[in-house]
Amino acid sequence: MKKLKLLILFCLCFLFLLNCSNNSTNFSDNKQSPKIEFLKESDYADFYVFKNYKDNEECIKYIFAFVFDKKGIIIILTDKNGAEFDGKFFSSLDVTKQRFSFFRKNNSLKNYSIRVNFLKNTPLSFSVEEKENQKQLKVAFSTLTLNTVQNFLDYAEKDQAKKQTETYTYLLLDKNNQQKMKLNYHEYGDWFEVEIF
Repeated sequence: MKKLKLLILFCLCFLFLLNCSNNSTNFSDNKQSPKIEFLKESDYADFYVFKNYKDNEECIKYIFAFVFDKKGIIIILTDKNGAEFDGKFFSSLDVTKQRFSFFRKNNSLKNYSIRVNFLKNTPLSFSVEEKENQKQLKVAFSTLTLNTVQNFLDYAEKDQAKKQTETYTYLLLDKNNQQKMKLNYHEYGDWFEVEIF
C-alpha cells in the first residue's frame, strides 16, 4: 500500500512537470520575444532584420532601444529580402515592405532623420499645446503604431519652431495624456534624440 501511494505521488509529480514543460513550450511558440539580427554591412548602411516584427508598441520600443548606441546609418528590415545588394554595394529597397531607417550625423549617435516605411499612411490630426521651448502633441490613440510614430516624426521635422532656439522638445501624448514619445532637438533643430516611454 505504501509503495502504491509513492507510485501515485511520483506519477502526479511527473504529470505536473510534464504539463509545466508543455505550457512553457506553447508559450514560447505563441509569443516570441522580439529579436533583431545583423544582416549585412554595405557601402551605404548597416542592415539588420527584425524577423518577428509586429506593428505594436513592444516591437517599436525594442527597435528604438536596439539602435540607441549604434552609429551611422542603420536600416532595420522586417523581411530579409527587403533589400538588394551587389556584393557589398547596396542597390535597392523593396518599398512594399516595412522598414525603419535611422540616419545618424557624421557617424555619431546624433539623429538627423528617422524614416519609417509604413504601408498605409493615415494622417493624424494633433491637438497642439505650445509651451516655452516645447510642443505637446496629443492624439487619440492607446498604443504606438508605425503610423503614429511617423506622423509624429513628420510633424516635428516640418515644424519651424525648433529652429528658433538652441534646444526644443516635442512630446507625443496619448488619449489619456500619458507621454509616449519625446524628441529633443539640439543646435537649432540640427539633430535630435528620441525617447520612447
